[in-house]
Amino acid sequence: MFFDWLDSKGEAAGQPLPNLDDCPRSQLDSDTVLYITNHDVQDKYKLEVRICDNGKSCIYDRHGHKVCTGQEGWIFVLRDQELYGAQKVTSITGKSKQRFHHSSFFGGKAVAAAGIVVTNEFGRLTRLYPHSGHYRPGEPHMQRMLYFLQQRGVELASFEVDTQQLFHVSRENKIVPKGGAVEVTKKSKMESLHLQTAATVANYLAHKALMLGNSVFGQLHKIRKMISPKVTEILEEVDEGGLWNRVRREFQG
Repeated sequence: MFFDWLDSKGEAAGQPLPNLDDCPRSQLDSDTVLYITNHDVQDKYKLEVRICDNGKSCIYDRHGHKVCTGQEGWIFVLRDQELYGAQKVTSITGKSKQRFHHSSFFGGKAVAAAGIVVTNEFGRLTRLYPHSGHYRPGEPHMQRMLYFLQQRGVELASFEVDTQQLFHVSRENKIVPKGGAVEVTKKSKMESLHLQTAATVANYLAHKALMLGNSVFGQLHKIRKMISPKVTEILEEVDEGGLWNRVRREFQG
């Protein structure tokens, strides 16, 4: 869309379309990402989370078949409380003329959550990766997706979530060749998985939100700036509601 607009501006000004030796126009036009704007086409990618015959929650496609993604998983987006998913297409072949990424489902428009789901042969969710180069999922995305799944009967203790971004896990891979300088490379996200149960992640995010709402981190920041503080000085610094002073007066009185 952006590049269509960019090309149109060039054409309107009478300028030729970009055609570089390093990236010929024929290659540029043939290697594209599919953007879906038709609602009927978008509906074909809808997934449903519901209770299976065994009482467990499973993921189904639009035809009512259980989704088995394999180890690589399917990309997904959550929008308007509807889940959409499909296999990711990252290379152009004779069969696939366009790449299919997270941005494909809604033409790059905003979504509530995005990432990768991995299901087993029974259609049960086993792993959730908040990985998307386009949407860059953060904590709010993760919270919305976990809430969505919990509301549809998925037991949060039954699958794992990658938390490398949440806990800022380093992806650096240091290599020290014999007699040489240290070489630092960066591992891929899939090589740096930091898995926790979804229940653990949900509890962590809930407690963090509670602490933010009660200004706990602001109080901790004040304490960190103090030089060798005493306990009484710390209490004075963070005693915004006056509780410490009231307790001290009652004790002294």
